[in-house]
Order: sequence, then C-alpha cells, then structure tokens
Amino acid sequence: MAIATRERILEAAGRALSVSPNATVDAVAAEARVGRATVFRHFGSRAGLLRALGRRAVAETDRATREATVRARTATEALRLVMKAAVGAGESFRFLTAAPELYDAPDTVQAYERQLAELADLVEASKREGFIRPDVPTAWAVACIDGLIWAACRAVGSGAVGPVQAEDLVWDTLAGGLSAHPAGG
Repeated sequence: MAIATRERILEAAGRALSVSPNATVDAVAAEARVGRATVFRHFGSRAGLLRALGRRAVAETDRATREATVRARTATEALRLVMKAAVGAGESFRFLTAAPELYDAPDTVQAYERQLAELADLVEASKREGFIRPDVPTAWAVACIDGLIWAACRAVGSGAVGPVQAEDLVWDTLAGGLSAHPAGG
C-alpha cells in the first residue's frame, strides 16, 4: 500500500508540475487524492518530492532506452530507437522544465551527463556506419538530438503534436539535417 501511494504521489506530481511549474505540495496531494501530510511523510519536503521524481524520470528513461537498444541491429537503428524511447518517456521527465532546482542536484547532473555520454557513443558509431556526416562534431549532434527530444516533449505536453507524431518528427528532423543522406536528397 505504501509503495502504491508513493507511486500515485509521484505520478500526480509529474502531472501537476507539467501543468503548473509552481504547483504546491497541496496541489500535488489533491491530484494524488491524499492528504498533505502523506506527501510529507513519503518525501519530507517539496524538494524531496522533486528529487524522487527526478530519480524516477532517470530510471524510466534508462529503462526505455535500454529496452530499445536491445532490438537494434545497427548503431543507427539503436540511435533511432533510443530517440523514440526518450520521446516516449518524456511524460516522466517533462516536469524537469518546471524544476530548475534539480539542474544543479549532483545525482541529476551525473545521470544526465551519463545519458549524454551514451548518446555520444551512439552518434560516433552512427558516424562510422555512414549515417551521420563525419564533419558534424559529435557534441553538436548530441546537443541537437537532446534539443529535439526536449522540443518533442514540450510539443506533446502542449498538445501541439501527438506522441507518435513527435517520435517520427524527431527522427525525420535528425535524418534531414545531420545525415550523410538527407531525406528526399
């Protein structure tokens, strides 16, 4: 029961913060249909709730991208599947745009840097396969991909595009802009 309540609070916090960046503990508690004291009992403070939500988002993104790469036969396919998985997992981390206090949290920074390093490895491998142009700096490609993923998550969150469309648009944008063989060219 305690685990189910904790998960319900985390899900409610993600929803509440995505809608209102300054959502209070009271708003999260109402969304989760629990008392304010229950939120504090599980997380200690709003900051503790945000840290737990951040750890959950990292774990969900890691799980989704790990599962995606297992099916890949090439680095380029793995890159496509990782991007798709990251956009799909966006619901779990979109709240981070509303939680700037986590930007400097050591565990958040370390996890994000690790994820970007893993992405850089995929970009390098995709270059070796000839998909990404060799003249494109890896750091630039990683920054572009990261930006595309965040843009897709914001667009899905605002209702501008659907999740599947966002996944396709991220890949199409990458393939058309960084590829050695641009789409339609």
